[in-house]
Amino acid sequence: MRSNDSPSSGVNSLLHAWTVGQRDPNGLPSYEEVVLGNLGRNAAGAALVTLQPVRGYAFAWSGERFAAWLGQPTSDLALAALSSGDARVFTRACAEATSAKRIVSARRILLHAGTVETSEFTAYPLRNRFGETLVLLHTSGEVVSVNLVDAIFSATQQGMLALSAVRAKDDSVVDFEVVALNEATAALMAKPTNELLWHRLSVLVPGLESTDAPAQLREVLRTGERRAFEFAYRTRLTDREIFLRVEAGAVGDLLAVTLTDINPIRQREASYRLLFESNPMPMWLYDRKTHRFLAVNQAAVRHYGYQHDEFLEMTLFDLRPQEDWPALRTALSRDVQSNDEHLWRHRKADGTLIDVSVYARAVRYGDRPAVLVAVLDVTERRRAEARIVYLAHHDALTDLPNRVFFTERLTQALRHRGDEAGQPPLAVLCLDLDGFKFVNDTLGHAGGDELLAAVAGRLRGFVHAQEDCVARLGGDEFALLRHSVPSPEAAGALAQQIVEILSAPYGIQGQEVVIGVSVGVALAPSDADTPEFLLRNADMALYRAKADGRRTYRFFEAGMDARLQARRQLEQDLRTAFQSGQLELHYQPVLDASTGRVSGCEALLRWTHPVRGAISPAEFVPLAEEIGLIGPIGDWALRQACAEAVHWPAEVRIAVNLSPAQFRAERNLVQSVFSALAQSGLSPTRLELEITETVFLADNEGNLATLHRLRALGVRIAMDDFGTGYSSLSYLRAFPFDKIKIDRSFVRDLGSDPQSGAIVEAVTRLASRLSIRTTAEGVETEGQAALLRAEGCHELQGFLFSRALPSAAVREFIRGLRGQCGAGVADEAGAAA
Repeated sequence: MRSNDSPSSGVNSLLHAWTVGQRDPNGLPSYEEVVLGNLGRNAAGAALVTLQPVRGYAFAWSGERFAAWLGQPTSDLALAALSSGDARVFTRACAEATSAKRIVSARRILLHAGTVETSEFTAYPLRNRFGETLVLLHTSGEVVSVNLVDAIFSATQQGMLALSAVRAKDDSVVDFEVVALNEATAALMAKPTNELLWHRLSVLVPGLESTDAPAQLREVLRTGERRAFEFAYRTRLTDREIFLRVEAGAVGDLLAVTLTDINPIRQREASYRLLFESNPMPMWLYDRKTHRFLAVNQAAVRHYGYQHDEFLEMTLFDLRPQEDWPALRTALSRDVQSNDEHLWRHRKADGTLIDVSVYARAVRYGDRPAVLVAVLDVTERRRAEARIVYLAHHDALTDLPNRVFFTERLTQALRHRGDEAGQPPLAVLCLDLDGFKFVNDTLGHAGGDELLAAVAGRLRGFVHAQEDCVARLGGDEFALLRHSVPSPEAAGALAQQIVEILSAPYGIQGQEVVIGVSVGVALAPSDADTPEFLLRNADMALYRAKADGRRTYRFFEAGMDARLQARRQLEQDLRTAFQSGQLELHYQPVLDASTGRVSGCEALLRWTHPVRGAISPAEFVPLAEEIGLIGPIGDWALRQACAEAVHWPAEVRIAVNLSPAQFRAERNLVQSVFSALAQSGLSPTRLELEITETVFLADNEGNLATLHRLRALGVRIAMDDFGTGYSSLSYLRAFPFDKIKIDRSFVRDLGSDPQSGAIVEAVTRLASRLSIRTTAEGVETEGQAALLRAEGCHELQGFLFSRALPSAAVREFIRGLRGQCGAGVADEAGAAA
């Protein structure tokens, strides 16, 4: 249906009257103004329709030609009483015209005995003087007829033809004659229409009798049932074989035949067969009803190990383990979507189970529904994926669960406990090995790894229930989850047992190795009820155990959190202090014991906190070593001390303490010393580097090599705190030190403790025999100074002479003592201090 602004021929006056009569765009023209006096001879092809409250649209009157066109009288006839097609088209035209307030053109279509008749009419919406809605319908009565068969013959791209049976005297069908065909048939047979029409089929198609096509067509004539079959036809003109699908039905002695070119389908099938047979992926076709294999390719035969004939006797269920059959039945009951993918287990001929990814697609195989399947063996991939998942939750070295897995197990354990009262506590123990770094440094990483694996083996013995878990958190840190402990005392006994078991000797690389372990214990729900806080609290308890001497355990206490926060704050403050220049060096003079003059100064770190005031080096230097800040601070102290010593007299040396942590990268340490000397211009002989015996506790050979490189620069090397370690004599033998500093703990008890006097005497005599100078630290009284001079000590340092002084003050102190001489110098210097 369509709108049309121009009426049919001969009714221009009616259109003009309707247009003029529509003065109000929102209203309708008057029936009296438009119709009366304007229809004339066109009234025969017109009809008036009214809109009635109950019946809807109904004819009020019609002309003779309109009634004849309609095919029935219209007197008092409702539109709904017309045939379904007429009722729909007339009602729709009237409704659209009145609602849109415009003229509407429509088309009426009738089907008579294979002929389609079409005609047009126009609907004019109107109103009468009473305000009622009317519709004037008008038609010219012209009808256009089209033969439906001719239309289909000409419109379709399929070949269509009619065949007449050629019968013998005994009434048997001996051939068929072409009595009608369309252009598509002529194109398929590669001949003009006139060369096909009225010709016998046996003449047009050479070799026809050698096929089953004539028998198929005769059977259609005999039974009257439609048949479909495929037929190969080779044209003489192009000598090209054409594959046709033939559908035939009988009408008396005539056959109505449809021909479909299935060459593209055959080509695709050939491509599919080639792809199927030569594909390296195992592929097969199975029947959707019986699930029996219809075809398999060679890749499937090779991969699964079944013979080709064996495959064709099997069904899908023969490839699946029996326990998978219910899931297979469920999958087979669903419709197969294009390229469906599923993961299955298949059984090979030798019984091996493999994991496969199956891609399926619904197809037709001959005349039956089938499914085409391609198989990808993902067994190794699944194993690799499983290994990746395992490694994501386990430590590769010890094969213990890692932190992620441990946290998940802890979360599950806490969730399963719920809020039920009266349950025994859950214990989390955090462990850190004592002395592991020494083993790792002396035996190498291979020895360290072997030790960690041995520790893991011992810890597995503490997993007593399925809910328990032991994990390696990282480095030499481990954790144990005990799902249920009878009491806190039992948790303590467990921690003590771990300390004893892990502290027993290990055999590593043919050597006996002894380490210790520190343990922190937190209980749920008393200490925390979430994984994060339980682990954190156990870790704080571990930190306390290490601070209290190691090889022990500690329970979490509420005050630990405050101490930990204070330590973290101090750590942050130390970083800020170093970055903002709050650290400074003070210098404590060292006096020549015989002359009383300043022979050198020791550079000492000082930190004045903006809130806490002066913080002892004994507190912040170990912290700097622990957080890795001692390297940058040590580099800065070297440069600062050398730059200061340049301003002192040439005979005054500067001593700088080195942390063992600075030796871990000897190239950096040697380069730092070289750079500090070069930038300041200080003579290397005036720089004295002080180390403690702990430098030799790890990587002895490497640190000795570093000391030799430093000595090669021309600097002096002194051993600090001599006598407080375990192997001092062997160190003196290993490296030719320039100076030994006698620890203040021996100097403090001179005159009151004979053993201290004996040690000082032994050290000074030993140093003298080795041509090593000695310096005594912590000299606070004249009596101590006199005894040290008597024992032959070369240098004295302590509060008797001076505390550590800032830069300007130490320069003044040096100048003051330098101008003095004689026996009373030391006394005057002490008084001045």
